[in-house]
Amino acid sequence: MNCYCCSGQKFADCCQPFINGIAKPPTAETLMRSRYSAYATVDVPYILRTTHPSTRKFYEPQLIRQWAESSSWQKLEIWSTTLGGVRDKRGTVEFKAYYLDSDQQPQIHHEFSNFVKELGKWFFVDGKVVKTL
Repeated sequence: MNCYCCSGQKFADCCQPFINGIAKPPTAETLMRSRYSAYATVDVPYILRTTHPSTRKFYEPQLIRQWAESSSWQKLEIWSTTLGGVRDKRGTVEFKAYYLDSDQQPQIHHEFSNFVKELGKWFFVDGKVVKTL
C-alpha cells in the first residue's frame, strides 16, 4: 500500500515506522508527512506526541479524532520548506492537505507549519492557516 503522504513510497517504508515509534523523522518535512498519515489513519496519540509540549495543551484529542475520522484524506502536497533539515533546529513547511469533509465536499487545508527540533526530535509547534478564496 502506498503511503498516505503521497511520497510514492510504501506506507511500511515511509511514515509507518515513525507513527509506530520505530524511527524518528529526520526532517521537519518528514514529520509533516507522518503527521498527515497519522490523520489519515486516525492515530491521535502520534499527532499529540509530535506536537511540542508548549503548545500541546491547545489541541483537544477528541476534536482531532473527530476531524480525522469524519474526513476522507485524499492527498498531501508540500509547497515549500524553509530550513527544517537534518542539521537544523527550526523549520517551516507550507502544505496543502486535500480531503473530503463529512458531507463528502472537497476541502483544502493550506497551512504554514512551524517546527522545532529538541534533543534530536522534531516537533510541530503551530501553524498559520491560509484562507482559500
